[in-house]
Amino acid sequence: MNIEENTLLKYTFLELLRKEFGIHIKETEVEKATLAKQCVEIYSTPEEFYEKTNWDKDNPEQSSFQYLEENKICRRIQGKVWYFSRIRWEEGLKKLES
Repeated sequence: MNIEENTLLKYTFLELLRKEFGIHIKETEVEKATLAKQCVEIYSTPEEFYEKTNWDKDNPEQSSFQYLEENKICRRIQGKVWYFSRIRWEEGLKKLES
């Protein structure tokens, strides 16, 4: 099932982005929704997140999982760790606007 084609999935995803990461996208902003989908990575555990992203090595002063949750970088959703790449988001928005 394609998220762009299923209204319930699309609405749920956009609401999750708003609530958990503070990203506001209107239902009509299809390109932004597609971009946001590309900015989300889902990991089984915080350890897997650290291992695959090297976050703790690249950002040692901001590497506690508490910091990541408080700053809406990572969220625990349904037993998984969701990471939203703000760098990828900002770069993608610049491309959409140009």
